Amino acid sequence: MVKEKIERKITVIFATDVVGYSKHMEADESETIHNLRECEAILTGLFEKHDGRLFNTGGDSFLAEFPSAVSAVECAVDFQSVIKERNASADTSVKLEFRIGINSGDVVKEKDNLLGDGVNIAARLEALAQTNGITVSKVIYDYVKGKTKYDFNDLGIQKVKQNEFHAFDLLLEPSQKRTIKRDRTFLKLLISSICVILLALGGYVVSVSQNANEQVSNETNSKAVVSSLPVILVYPFDDLGASATTDDLSPAFTESLISSLSRYSRISVLSSSTSMDAKAKEAKDPFIKEKYNADYVVRGSIQTFSDQSRIQMQLSDLKLNKVVWTDKVDFSANQIFEVQDSIGDKILTHLQINAVEGGEVKSWAAKYGTTERLTLFLNSRKEWFKFTPDGYKNHTDIVHLLEDQMGAGNPALYNVKAWNLFLKRAVGLAPDLEKNGAEIIRLANLDIAENQDVTAFNLRALAEFRLGSKDCDLSKEYAQKAYDLGATVDTFIVSGTIWVECGDLKEGTKFFENALRLQPNDSGWNLTKRLIPMYYVQGEYEKISDLVEPHIDALDIAPEMLAFYAFSTNEAGDSEKAKELLRRAKDLGVSKVSLERVIRDTDKTIDFISKLSDIGSIE
Repeated sequence: MVKEKIERKITVIFATDVVGYSKHMEADESETIHNLRECEAILTGLFEKHDGRLFNTGGDSFLAEFPSAVSAVECAVDFQSVIKERNASADTSVKLEFRIGINSGDVVKEKDNLLGDGVNIAARLEALAQTNGITVSKVIYDYVKGKTKYDFNDLGIQKVKQNEFHAFDLLLEPSQKRTIKRDRTFLKLLISSICVILLALGGYVVSVSQNANEQVSNETNSKAVVSSLPVILVYPFDDLGASATTDDLSPAFTESLISSLSRYSRISVLSSSTSMDAKAKEAKDPFIKEKYNADYVVRGSIQTFSDQSRIQMQLSDLKLNKVVWTDKVDFSANQIFEVQDSIGDKILTHLQINAVEGGEVKSWAAKYGTTERLTLFLNSRKEWFKFTPDGYKNHTDIVHLLEDQMGAGNPALYNVKAWNLFLKRAVGLAPDLEKNGAEIIRLANLDIAENQDVTAFNLRALAEFRLGSKDCDLSKEYAQKAYDLGATVDTFIVSGTIWVECGDLKEGTKFFENALRLQPNDSGWNLTKRLIPMYYVQGEYEKISDLVEPHIDALDIAPEMLAFYAFSTNEAGDSEKAKELLRRAKDLGVSKVSLERVIRDTDKTIDFISKLSDIGSIE
């Protein structure tokens, strides 16, 4: 097939997000959301006023393009000014603060979205900006320095990951003038204390690039096999104190963290022997990423004086090349086990929100009350998405555990119990479909009456469509109510399902694409497996290849993904590669039953298998 032409252009990118958003959500989720919507309305109004176009949003972050640098800068100044006034008002219940980064550069236009280094550097500049501040690239500074009245502070060359750029702070007031030291040895010596200070101020840590002379070790060519699960390495904690007891604390904390994180089935925690291997090699982050295929690394230190100890720890995202979480805990010897559990819970919650599930975890955390129960619930979701009798059994076992801990009649469990009945029905284990459907509807109505949250309306939308009136318009109304409360991954999945089955495949596909973009990690390839058949039915075979190719070496790749990739590869003219891909799919167990489970249409499944017949057969 002829590849579509890649559309490029030069534009001005404006990036902003909320400072300390997760802390606001933890303090008062509902008020934070209401205040964010008000700020978003202000921002979009200013975009329109200054000829900007919002092209991407991710909850508390916004990306827009402008036709000129002056327009973008004026919009940024206006926005920070309005937000300052808003926060000064006694009527503002949650005082949200923003950082803004502006860059101009080459971007790739992908439908309504923009991609490329021009966007990436704007995001880096936003992360570098101060709270309530604006940071711009040199190209923006050069465009506007003689055309605006503002003063700028030269921050010099900054390097984050592969991006190197010259940055300037726009000084809204003299107190914003700062100096960012660029001596890397100095920064490395102070990075721990800087992380703590910045996060205490509500800032982000811009991680320091590794010295250019540091090379990834070539001691071994072996690599861990990648999968759909984020991979975490717990680096053994450093012993900084003089006390002999610290020799025992470090390995104990390492083992405790590995055990705590391993409770969550949608991440992969590397073994303690791997942690010790990394320690023996004094492995730096690039080596850990390359050798062990880790996505995150937990580091920390323990210092003990007499019977008092202090732990400092940080979580680094190796893909972003920056510290994304840090904390410090003081404790006495008799608190050791409590502290171990507390640290494990904090890191686990951060990963659940930012590495796997997305922001909706915050509302689920409030509903389930403890990290243990939240983790049980999140593990149940993994079982649910298997769509197998075994997955139903495991999901049911977890529901019973939650009932034991929270009470069988607890309103917080209406939702998970209804989805359990949906799964029972889907895998053919419900002996009385009428009774099963009535109970799902009953629980959905109770969930709406009691909770009135996005999760409740998602359930009610699908229950109405599958088991109630089956009226597309009414089902879409419930889906719209869920969307109004929050554009979550589940909202997009439920909406996509309804729109597709109501005959609007194109719009339904967009919902699933949005779900995949919004979810930090597609563990188990649940969304990928739903999207691929949609591309197949619409004849968009190149999109199948684009979706599967980056994950072709994943240990847990779904055989159905390989089957569709074999088809698209054969359509592109490479029959030998297509045969090999289909052979792999068959070795992993692809079948007519498993294909029908993802295609969701018997006739289309038979047609797909028929089209594969010239490169191989599927029983």
